[in-house]
Amino acid sequence: MAGLDLSRGERLLQSARDLLAQGDPSAGSGQALAGVAGLAYQAFESALIALTQEINGADPGSHIARRERAKQLLAEHRDKIDRLWEARNIDFYGNPSLHQPKRELTRAEAEEALDAVTQMFAAARQILTGR
Repeated sequence: MAGLDLSRGERLLQSARDLLAQGDPSAGSGQALAGVAGLAYQAFESALIALTQEINGADPGSHIARRERAKQLLAEHRDKIDRLWEARNIDFYGNPSLHQPKRELTRAEAEEALDAVTQMFAAARQILTGR
């Protein structure tokens, strides 16, 4: 099962990279294409599901529980996890949290989310497979 989740996560991460590289001709020069951070987050969550199933025998079952478990398992990436969560919320809902102003992610924020997930995905894979 871990292999399936890791494979799905790798494909999602590649889709996020492709989407960022494609760009959005209708967006301003500082704007990222909608969906990049969301796809990156889904890739991270796939790796996290694999990791928690392997370590705990079960997936925590909710985004918030997974996020908190990720902070324990990938403690050196706690700040990245928080920034990724914010980018995910902006990409999915248009704001970082309830009652916050709506806005778009910048290209730099999308790139940061993608870089963070790439690093955390590698850390999760290292724990799972030793490589």
